[in-house]
Amino acid sequence: MEEKQRESVRYTIECLPEGTPVRGNALASGDDEKDRKAENAVLAALECNPWAWCLVRVRAWAGSVYGEDYLGCCSYESEEDFKRDGYWEDMQAAALSDLRVRLTRANEALSNA
Repeated sequence: MEEKQRESVRYTIECLPEGTPVRGNALASGDDEKDRKAENAVLAALECNPWAWCLVRVRAWAGSVYGEDYLGCCSYESEEDFKRDGYWEDMQAAALSDLRVRLTRANEALSNA
């Protein structure tokens, strides 16, 4: 049954602007010069690549209802690069869990109506 439910769920991924500044957050190696170079590289890439510094939102959809998960301060070359890193599967599972909670709450609200 669980596999059938998983097949009926549609997943979306979005790269959203990150509100946390790059400076002081892109790398914490303990080497100020190394960190500054990494921050400069992220800022330069961000001019043409939104995945260079972003907030990732993954949604699991069942019809018009969704569950979601977020991961911030992400720095990737592309969506494909992000998906190779392992977070994609984890975020799908978290979004699916959130979807189940939302559907359960909606069902309970309808039962009590």
